[in-house]
Amino acid sequence: MGHAPPPSPDEPAAAPPADSRRATDAALADVLSDALAACAALAPGLAALPAGGDSAAQRRALLALAPALQAAQLALVRLTAEPPPAPALGADALTGLADAAGLAAACTVLSVQFPDTPQLLLAVDVDHLRHVNDAWSRDTGDAVLGAVAGVLRAQSRPHDALARVDGGRFVVALGGPVSTTRALLVAERLRAAIEGHAWAALGAGLRMTASVGVAARAPGEALDDALARAAAALQECKRGGRNQVRSRA
Repeated sequence: MGHAPPPSPDEPAAAPPADSRRATDAALADVLSDALAACAALAPGLAALPAGGDSAAQRRALLALAPALQAAQLALVRLTAEPPPAPALGADALTGLADAAGLAAACTVLSVQFPDTPQLLLAVDVDHLRHVNDAWSRDTGDAVLGAVAGVLRAQSRPHDALARVDGGRFVVALGGPVSTTRALLVAERLRAAIEGHAWAALGAGLRMTASVGVAARAPGEALDDALARAAAALQECKRGGRNQVRSRA
């Protein structure tokens, strides 16, 4: 069977890391500039108001000032935040993906880049990997893991974070604002791509599938808590017969 189609062209393509960082810095600078301009535009009107003048005019001026001050405060918080260290991707020797520590670092970076939106996590578990190790060989099982990593790379965007966290368990952290509905569609695409891979090339009669659990990590929520919900969704997949997608709020 052939591969599932690659990500659709309507998905936003990410810039290379250096370009992405420059774009983020420029966007934050624009936010601060816009906030300062809004405050400056209001300043003459405030200065012209007499201390004991029209109370209604004073109230309107103060109400107009509040959004500008709030925007300036938000821009300052983002610009002065200490940037997290770059994730040590490639820590998993077998697949070349990040390990659990690399995933945590990558998710921290994504949280800083997109602080106000949920972070969608996809836990991908290879079905019956132990049976492959027993019926074929451990080398075949390792080859399966390498092939799954390749499928995930091919089906993911450059700004998604990919990791192998434990045995046959992978995690994909979707970069950027992504709805749960969209994440479920991505999860189904990954599941279908893994099922449709040419597994017979690794062993006669070999066929592999994967189960995918989806969870949304709220801003400020501990990564482990969101991953636990994704793992619970995986357990629902296993109870339902595997080779499927489930989500857990």
